[in-house]
Amino acid sequence: MSSVNLAMILLAGGMGKRINKKVSKQMIRYNNLTILEINIINLKKILKSIPIQIVTNEKDFIEATEICNKFNLFSPVLGADERHKSTYNGLKSIEHINPKYVLIHDSARPIVSSDVIKRLIMYSKQEIFCVAPVLKINDAIRNVSNNKIKNTIPRNNKVIVQTPQLCNYKILKKTLENSNKKFEDETALFLHNSMEVITIEGEPLTSKITYENDLNLLEPHLNKNLNNYITKIGNGFDIHRFDNSRISENNFILLGGIKIKNSKNLIGHSDADVLLHAITDSILGVINKGDIGSIFSPTDEKWKNADSSIFLKHASKLLQNEKGIINNIDATIVCEKPKIIDYSKKMKKNIAKILKINEQKISIKGKTSESIGFIGRKEGIAAMVSTAIQIKNTDF
Repeated sequence: MSSVNLAMILLAGGMGKRINKKVSKQMIRYNNLTILEINIINLKKILKSIPIQIVTNEKDFIEATEICNKFNLFSPVLGADERHKSTYNGLKSIEHINPKYVLIHDSARPIVSSDVIKRLIMYSKQEIFCVAPVLKINDAIRNVSNNKIKNTIPRNNKVIVQTPQLCNYKILKKTLENSNKKFEDETALFLHNSMEVITIEGEPLTSKITYENDLNLLEPHLNKNLNNYITKIGNGFDIHRFDNSRISENNFILLGGIKIKNSKNLIGHSDADVLLHAITDSILGVINKGDIGSIFSPTDEKWKNADSSIFLKHASKLLQNEKGIINNIDATIVCEKPKIIDYSKKMKKNIAKILKINEQKISIKGKTSESIGFIGRKEGIAAMVSTAIQIKNTDF
């Protein structure tokens, strides 16, 4: 039998009947992540390679199995109708690794403090029964019955007990085997058996989801995906020269997919829309998918005079596959003519339609080159774009 110093039991068997949801509370999703997954992501960031055993229920067993496979965890085990029984099932399932200590955590507490975990782990170097994070009670405490206060309770030396709780694995397992009593948590079990329980300072945000209002209070923190999403910036640049050989009042150029009358056409293999090209490249840069030229070859006749919205739509689809979300697009078009401010509103509306985003996320500015150089001589147009995108962080 192998042995490790520390393992974790993540209890995820509750049905959450006091929350008005069709799914178990640990399977409620925020930004396409279940609360159970948010737990795992947070814990793996702090605990790195420490083995995690999930205890689930029959209803969620298949989904829990998929989640365990996704994060390379042990296969889940079924819990029971009481917390202490579920804990025991989890302890039994990790007999093969025989840890010296085990962290028991409720998945209904998805926001975990790295400081709390670090303080708990410090005790794994000592000989202890149990260590638990606690919070001091700041409010007054009263006994109530039938919606009436019956008497006061002094709050001195009263605390709220949280998880995870660090426990001696063998002692916890043996004590549960020899007990038929119902216990709210591990501290209650150890105290009932006259064993010392040490406390450390807890974390207010590690509150337990029990009622609908608990979800509402934690929702802003859960919606941040707890750093599972990060913001990346992609840059795009494109430049095209004017065709001085074909000057006509009927000529036009395309910018942002909008036709603009111009005496000279822009030269390009496709429709030479510098703005759509630059935006496309900025998106491709974020998801590391190359550039327009590597996907739509300028030597391929298939793309001769092609509508550049095709390129942008393709980049958008690749971004959707990566579950990326555009935060904003900041574009600058450099030219002497036309006057960009006259067309920027139409450009934003068209680009927003192509990307299926709010046009308020798009900024388009026009700049001249003060009659300096290639652009200053009215020989071409350039576009520079920075696109900020919220995308999944795969570094866990």
